[in-house]
Amino acid sequence: MRSWLVASLVAVILAAVALLYFHLSQGRVDVYVSDPPAPGLAIYLTFTSVALHRVGNNSGWVAIFNGSKTVALSRAPQLLVSASAPAGEYNEVFFTASSATVEIGGVNVTARVPSGVFKVHITGGMRLSGGSTEKLLISFPHVTHAGGQIIISPSITAQVIP
Repeated sequence: MRSWLVASLVAVILAAVALLYFHLSQGRVDVYVSDPPAPGLAIYLTFTSVALHRVGNNSGWVAIFNGSKTVALSRAPQLLVSASAPAGEYNEVFFTASSATVEIGGVNVTARVPSGVFKVHITGGMRLSGGSTEKLLISFPHVTHAGGQIIISPSITAQVIP
C-alpha cells in the first residue's frame, strides 16, 4: 500500500514538472491582419498557413496555423490566429493566401494575389518568452488596379504591437 502511494506521488510530481516546463518553454502568439481599404472597398483574404522563423540555437520554421480562414481586412486589426510557439527570437513570418475577393459597390471581384506566398520580415524582431503572449500585426498597405485586374501588393509589413 505504501509503495503505491509513493509511486502515485512521484507520478503527480513528474506530471507537474512536465507541465511547468511546457508552460515555461512555450509562449502564445496572436497574429492580426489589417488593411486600411479605400472607401467603398471590402477585402476578404483567405489564409491557408502561417509560420514563424525562429533564430538562434533552435532556428527554423514553426508552423502555427494550417487550415483555411477568410478574414475581412479593415482598419481595425482582425485576429487571424492565436497559437502556442516555442519561446525564442523570431525574425520573419511566412504565410500563404489562397484567394482574395474585393467587394466594390456590392459586387465581388476576384483579386490577384501574386504567388500567394509571403515571407515578411518582422520589423525589430519578436521575442517570445515562456508563458508570455506577443501580438504580431501584418499590414497589407497596397491594393492596386493594373491591366484590368485588382492586385494585392506583396509590399507587406509585420510588427509586434502592444
